[in-house]
Amino acid sequence: MGAEFLDLLIVGAGPSGLLASSIASALGLSHQVIEKRSSLHTEPSAHVLKTHTMEVYRRIGVADEIFRLCTPPELQTCIVWCESIGGLTYGRLDLTNRRGKVPRFMNISPVHSANLPQSVVEPLLHERAKVLAGHDPVSFGAAFEDFTQDAEGVTVTVSQQSGRRQLRARYLIGADGAASAVRRQAGLRMDGPQALAHFLAIHIKSDMMPFLAQDPALIFFIRSAGLEGFFIVHQPVGSQVFMMRFDPDSAPFETFDEARCRSIMEEVFGRPHVFSIAAIDRWAMSAQVASGYRNGRAFLVGDAGHRFPPTGGLGLNTGVEDVENLIWKLGAVLRGEAGETLLDSYEMECRPTAVRNTNQSVLNHSRMSEVDHSIGFDGGPTPFQAILEQLKADPDDARFAKIQAAINGQMPHFSFLKLEVAASPKEGAFLRAGRAIPQPVPENEGYQPSFTPGSHLPHFWVTAECASLDTLAYDRLTLFVPRDLQEVWRAAVGALPVDWMAVKIVPLDAEMRSPLTSVGDFWGGTPFAMLVRPDGRIAWVEPDEPGDRDVELARAVAEITGRQSEGTSAL
Repeated sequence: MGAEFLDLLIVGAGPSGLLASSIASALGLSHQVIEKRSSLHTEPSAHVLKTHTMEVYRRIGVADEIFRLCTPPELQTCIVWCESIGGLTYGRLDLTNRRGKVPRFMNISPVHSANLPQSVVEPLLHERAKVLAGHDPVSFGAAFEDFTQDAEGVTVTVSQQSGRRQLRARYLIGADGAASAVRRQAGLRMDGPQALAHFLAIHIKSDMMPFLAQDPALIFFIRSAGLEGFFIVHQPVGSQVFMMRFDPDSAPFETFDEARCRSIMEEVFGRPHVFSIAAIDRWAMSAQVASGYRNGRAFLVGDAGHRFPPTGGLGLNTGVEDVENLIWKLGAVLRGEAGETLLDSYEMECRPTAVRNTNQSVLNHSRMSEVDHSIGFDGGPTPFQAILEQLKADPDDARFAKIQAAINGQMPHFSFLKLEVAASPKEGAFLRAGRAIPQPVPENEGYQPSFTPGSHLPHFWVTAECASLDTLAYDRLTLFVPRDLQEVWRAAVGALPVDWMAVKIVPLDAEMRSPLTSVGDFWGGTPFAMLVRPDGRIAWVEPDEPGDRDVELARAVAEITGRQSEGTSAL
């Protein structure tokens, strides 16, 4: 058994595990990441980085590099439905002004979404994890086998080339993907359909610029008489992948050798194009969420706890929310600043978000049939071939207008702010407001920023260079207060027990604002204090008729951090 007793043992060095390592280092938690693979992912996998994910990456210091490397906005202006990439185009979904540094994002955040393959993101996260830890926290070629747990921690058996060894840690985090061994060992089942469809994945490398000059697209949905799938431009020059639906019973995966896959790709492009095949893989589209996210001292994050259809690009991003929610809570408990009950709020807050995102991904997938029906693709290969010839012969065919209308209806699949920003749980480690909360900004694409507890802190600029997001820290709560009352609140913070979670004060002026609105508008003319958690969720707002602010703040901190009994006895 290893001599070191770690705070955290993280299984899996994918996006969730590497992010968990970075935040753990920021909190000063001793930890190790074990990964059974010999290296990071080499194939692109996920590529959509939502706005909130980029906010988290901004906080750990990798956002600028991601923005430097990501697909330029001008090459992300449409989604295309076509016979082949170089052949007949049925229609385009126009994403103009919906990608990059545009008002749609910059009105609500200091950052914006990005398109960059996981195979590029992971090395950036790994390098940052090494910098924050002061060493490489990842042990490659170390496979998790099993674990036991007791009142003090977990004992994990790890298999390496040199043999088996055991590690001890206070808590275990399963970030080991869809086939999670931690989940199985923890006895947590997956709820939902295991296989909605089977897909062949042909990963290639090529220069797509000749095609993107005509159609600057992120995705091409291919519909021909003999082919159905979607082509993802992970990088304009570099990695791309074609996902083709197939039946493994009638066409076994083993029959798709490189020659056959090259023939498929030639049909996908529809005209001569130079490419190399990097890998051939398969995957089953699932829609599952773990029955629970915790078994004692073992927790699940990322794909270990949820498997989505790729429609909507929600998988990696939901894992980011899992990690951000969990690690600060573990840190507070490990430091003795919070009660163990705080950890119960992790599943309470994150699992409903995964269920919502699963349902949205399934809906996105099913709604794609509306476009197939408008094209006539769902009628079978022979009738569709006739339709295809008609469309090729007559560019003014009335069917094109029907196709475009169906394509326009897919906008929530590819561009919906509610799924870009952090989710707002209905219950968890936050307290209901004891006052009316103004809603100065109208809802847009399902998102309405406000100071309502449970919501993520809205974007506004505290200084010309510092956004509200930038004032947060993972090791403490942040108390935003009216500037003229900051001394009163400093006294209230100073009265808190010294072994409670630290509280940082940020004074606010009514004129601080985002491009949309001001702090004064969020206050509704009557300034009030609000307490924000390390993950950006508003935890408490000052009641409409505050009594003793020392008492009010102590009660709020005690309840939020799971120290109710201590808090109430101290008041």
